Amino acid sequence: MSYVITDLCTLDGSCVEVCPVACIHTKPGAPQYYIDPDVCIECEQCEIVCPVDAIFLDWKLPDEREASIEVNASFFRKNKAVVGPPPAEAAWEMVRGAQAYASHLGIAVAVAVVDGAGVPIAAGRMDGAHPLMSELALNKAFTATSFHVGTHELSPQVRRLRSLIVSSRGRYVASGGGIPIVDGIAVLGAIGVAGGRSEEQDVQCCRAGLAVVEDGER
Repeated sequence: MSYVITDLCTLDGSCVEVCPVACIHTKPGAPQYYIDPDVCIECEQCEIVCPVDAIFLDWKLPDEREASIEVNASFFRKNKAVVGPPPAEAAWEMVRGAQAYASHLGIAVAVAVVDGAGVPIAAGRMDGAHPLMSELALNKAFTATSFHVGTHELSPQVRRLRSLIVSSRGRYVASGGGIPIVDGIAVLGAIGVAGGRSEEQDVQCCRAGLAVVEDGER
């Protein structure tokens, strides 16, 4: 199941602001927003805030709006690039970049880079980092690629996500230190860092790891 945006949409944008997995997109000149059915987690936040009641669960669509299911899906087939995960060499560069920044901060961290399915590509734990940080870094990366947002953005929503976090036995983490790796609207994977003295330090190390690859692409 997935939520679907119909042609009643007025491009208000409220739905985009509340979506926890960033699955709502449009493009210049398009008449409405669209929901990616492969990413939507049916959280209902978009439906709640829509000022014109343009959003429905796919199985609750009025008969005259059923075509919106294909309209939403086809938008992403046409506009979501078919790209692979970061290559291993780039993933290791991100790990080293995050570790170098951690050394600059005087901390020891664990770093993990995963593909779009949350499968590890590269991981490393600095001398002095607690062994448990390796699993936490991996879980942060898994969460970021699953929700398509930085895990620091999930912190304010921890109460609403509590049941999901508990049922996942800690695999989902609503604390800073995981950032998705994106190409346009496609999420290629994520980097996760754990072990800093604060969530902000973990986030900074993630950004440093991403910057290594981004700088190389310029």
